[in-house]
Amino acid sequence: MPHPELSVATICTGNICRSPMAEVVLKHLIAEDPELAGHVVVTSAGTASWHVGSSMDPRAREALDRAGYRLDGSRGAYASPEFLDAQDVVVVMTREHLADVRSRLSNPGTNLVLWRHLIDPSKDLDVPDPYYGDDAEFDACLGVISAGSEALLSLLRSQLAARS
Repeated sequence: MPHPELSVATICTGNICRSPMAEVVLKHLIAEDPELAGHVVVTSAGTASWHVGSSMDPRAREALDRAGYRLDGSRGAYASPEFLDAQDVVVVMTREHLADVRSRLSNPGTNLVLWRHLIDPSKDLDVPDPYYGDDAEFDACLGVISAGSEALLSLLRSQLAARS
């Protein structure tokens, strides 16, 4: 019997800063986790289609490099209803993304998560957009993403175990 596989998408607005950074961090951590490696596919997309086909913002790439994350992220993609419905888990960066994705998502089996709920489920906080900021803001954004990563990995392990 083949092992189950989960599809995970991280979502932000333009898909060039927050969501590709989250994608790379997750790919890195999943590759190091024997329970998840080979069973979880991670991608990212944006709620807007401005940067479809673009590489991530160079400042986002530099923040990842400074933190030791060398894997590549996906090219910019649009979080269409079809894209979202194909995911098992969708993790969004802001409450606005949450509302936008909810309006597009029709698959009741997709688990929709606000990233900051991974850190503190009692607070509805957003992952700040570093786009208009400097290196320090990109590093801080990456810090928030990293802070929620272990909780997301735990959620993915639970979902994968439920499928086995």
